[in-house]
Amino acid sequence: MVQHRLRAEADAKQEELRLMVGERYRDLLQASTSILALAKSSAHVLEALDEMRDTVHSIAPSRAPKRAITSEDKHLQALQSLSAHVRLLLDAPEHLWRLMEKKAYLNAAWLFLLARVVHRALSQGDDQSWHTCGIDVAEQLPLVQRQWDTITPFRSQISHKATLFLREAGSTPGEVCATLLTLHLLESRPIPETLSIYLAQRTKTLSSLLNRNASASSNGHLTNPQQNGRSSHRPRKVVVREVKQNAEHVLQAISRTVGTARLMFADASSGSSPMMKEVLHFLQTPTDTADELPPELQLSTQILLSSLPSSSHLLLLPQTIRSYKPYVDDTSLVDTKLQTQLREKLRTWFSRALQELHAALADWFTPLGSVREVWDVRASLLHWLKGAEGLDPSELQELEAVVDAASLTQATSVWKVALVSSESSFRNAVATATTALNEDSAGHLLDTQPATHLFQAPHIPSGLQGGAHSAAMAATQFSKYKISLQQQLKGRTPLVEAALVTLERDAARIQEDLAVMYNSSDHKSSLNQQLSASYRIDAEAFCGNVYAVLENTADREDASLRTSVYISRICQELATSAGFLPQIGCNQAAIQGFQERFTALATKLMQIWRQRTVTRIVQSSLPNSAPFSNSESLPKGDTLIPTRPSQALTGSLLSLSSEMQHLGVCLEHDRHQREVGQTLEQFVVAFLDGQASRRRVDDLQLLWDASFLRRLARLWETTSTDVLALLDANVTRRREPHDVKFPPQSDIDTSTQEHLTKTQILLAPLLPIHSPSTSQPTKKADKSSSLLLFGPPTAEQSFEPALALVKTPPRFGLLLVGSAALR
Repeated sequence: MVQHRLRAEADAKQEELRLMVGERYRDLLQASTSILALAKSSAHVLEALDEMRDTVHSIAPSRAPKRAITSEDKHLQALQSLSAHVRLLLDAPEHLWRLMEKKAYLNAAWLFLLARVVHRALSQGDDQSWHTCGIDVAEQLPLVQRQWDTITPFRSQISHKATLFLREAGSTPGEVCATLLTLHLLESRPIPETLSIYLAQRTKTLSSLLNRNASASSNGHLTNPQQNGRSSHRPRKVVVREVKQNAEHVLQAISRTVGTARLMFADASSGSSPMMKEVLHFLQTPTDTADELPPELQLSTQILLSSLPSSSHLLLLPQTIRSYKPYVDDTSLVDTKLQTQLREKLRTWFSRALQELHAALADWFTPLGSVREVWDVRASLLHWLKGAEGLDPSELQELEAVVDAASLTQATSVWKVALVSSESSFRNAVATATTALNEDSAGHLLDTQPATHLFQAPHIPSGLQGGAHSAAMAATQFSKYKISLQQQLKGRTPLVEAALVTLERDAARIQEDLAVMYNSSDHKSSLNQQLSASYRIDAEAFCGNVYAVLENTADREDASLRTSVYISRICQELATSAGFLPQIGCNQAAIQGFQERFTALATKLMQIWRQRTVTRIVQSSLPNSAPFSNSESLPKGDTLIPTRPSQALTGSLLSLSSEMQHLGVCLEHDRHQREVGQTLEQFVVAFLDGQASRRRVDDLQLLWDASFLRRLARLWETTSTDVLALLDANVTRRREPHDVKFPPQSDIDTSTQEHLTKTQILLAPLLPIHSPSTSQPTKKADKSSSLLLFGPPTAEQSFEPALALVKTPPRFGLLLVGSAALR
């Protein structure tokens, strides 16, 4: 069935094809017949064209005989000449406007002079051809005079516009020379005087450039980024680019003025004539070729007439008019005084331009907020000057000196502003910190207790806790967390960090900024050396001001002990840290001198802290101490040997240990050795002086206290011999013969050593970080006691507390519940 259906469809398509071919066959035959007819017609046309060409070539031209010139021809020539004269006057205003619009002022001046010659010919009757024909121009053609009255004002307009054109900053030497010739032709000005006009107009050009850029600066287009304490919102690249463009425009105006004046009037060293002399020679002999002249200077009456729209009609002008040449005076160019006048005028104008440029650069460089930007602009301007033409080497050096002077002034201003701002920020930070410490010490626990700041973990970023959305964000947050840990490990408390971060950040920024100057290609130039010397002076003065801020704050009458400690920490950081003094840019001798001054101030403040702290501790402990009691001793023969220090010494040592811990010097070994050793020395001297008035019944306890202090002092290698001698003398004096028999000193020393092993954790801030070689543990330390520098204490049968504590009252037994009561 499928096969049958397909066969039926194929037969139907075949029948449809036969019908379509049958219908189109007649049209195909007609088309072929039409094509054959077109071919025959084309052949007939080609044959006809060939016959016409042969016929034309076979015809011989007939020459008419020359006719003698009649009166009618002369009349026609007179009318044609008259029409050419009138046509020039009629078309002159339009052509003059067009030439002035194109700034072709020499062409306009030439056309004006030519129109004047034509008017004179018409009005004075120099050409009598139309008079012989009975034509009176004055009576019959009043249009001529009215047209000349229309043309006459163009003289002043051309001169005025040509004078203004001299102010164009981008005018070429050829255009300037053509303009000066315009003034010479129209106003009959001597050639040397045109130089004065040119320099006067270029002065106005320079003034307009300076005033335009100054007005742009005052209107906010160029703003000082540090003015009024606000930074500019404009991109720094835009500001730098505008400063470059403004300075380059003025430099270009100066170089073009001087170079163009020399090119027009000065004799070249190669012996070639100046442009003005060549142009005047070409104007007098226009037939000579002068390819070296610019196109705007290659001008003649024939060239001018051919450039006008009605040039074919103007060919009917008489030969005297078509060969017209304006009068020029070239005798002044031969005068030897011209070159001297040229040099004097150019020198005077250039000196005045330098003064204006110096003042303008000082104003334009003001928005540059970094030495990098100043040096970028300076390098760009010096590179531009290397390619400048028309200037003598001495003039180039003077321009470079002006640029260097502006760069020096602004660079000095930049770092002075940065140093003053940094000093002000540091002064405010110190004042804020001292006020906060004096008024609310509890609110700044991290500064009053640096150990708390050391063991306080920084805040973990939320991205690290919940998972960052990207690897870059996680890396950034981890980097911030790492920096916070490193800052914490430096031991700087928040208030100390707030004061130092400003100095170190500004010092690093200034040094990075100055590195551009030091790494420049001309880093050995006198300017760089001058800048380096000037900056070192300012940097040393800045460091002196920082020291003065700290010294004045510490010397204030209302300065508290916390303030002294705070200033001392800052001084120690400034003296030892590599983030400020080595970075600020002082020489090595100045750095060493300021380190010594900061160290001396820190030592002075720490001495005040030690004196006031030790005095307060000793005075608060000794009056409240109780006499020695036999219940706190162990039997030894006929006497009782104390097992612990007196209450006065114990309280004093614990208070001193707490103060040393709050001082926060445990992270620096050298400073720890120095501060703790000196503090302990001063405490020993003060405590022994306070015990001098104790009652004699306490001599054994006092002997034990002196022996214990001597043991503590001998742990420090920095202890002075005078203090050790004072302790030895005190121990010897306490053992002098009296009614009480003292035990051997070796037993007392053993007891003090045993007590030291028991209290080494409590007195850790007063002990060396490393165990001295002379002090060995009493027993071999195991793994559990490896952190005890003096070894574990000996085991005792009965418990004896390390400190004298209050006895437990009976009612405390009621608090024992559960299994605790059974113990």
